[in-house]
Amino acid sequence: MARVPHAPDLTVEEALGVACVARVLGVHQRTVERRRGARNVLRSLEAQREETLHCIWRELTTLFTTESATYWLTHPVPALEDRRPIDLIAEDGGLDRVLETIGRMSWGIPA
Repeated sequence: MARVPHAPDLTVEEALGVACVARVLGVHQRTVERRRGARNVLRSLEAQREETLHCIWRELTTLFTTESATYWLTHPVPALEDRRPIDLIAEDGGLDRVLETIGRMSWGIPA
């Protein structure tokens, strides 16, 4: 298994990869790369999804190390019906469901 370097300022794009972030945003990988390079503004839905994804990442890195946060996103979670959060957040309403689960974990509320 590849190890992710432990750094508190590691971004979600660096941890998961641009292809995974593009899938969450619902765009092609090259679109994300091109927009990052040109500093283009995202469309409103993409911007909303990206902000929620970054919020999820901030919450996870508050609860876990970077490695553990990456692991949690990429492996099945019982509270999400044994689905991988990264797969779930690519679906409609999935970002909010994952964010809610993380919120419950941060407060110690059982799922």
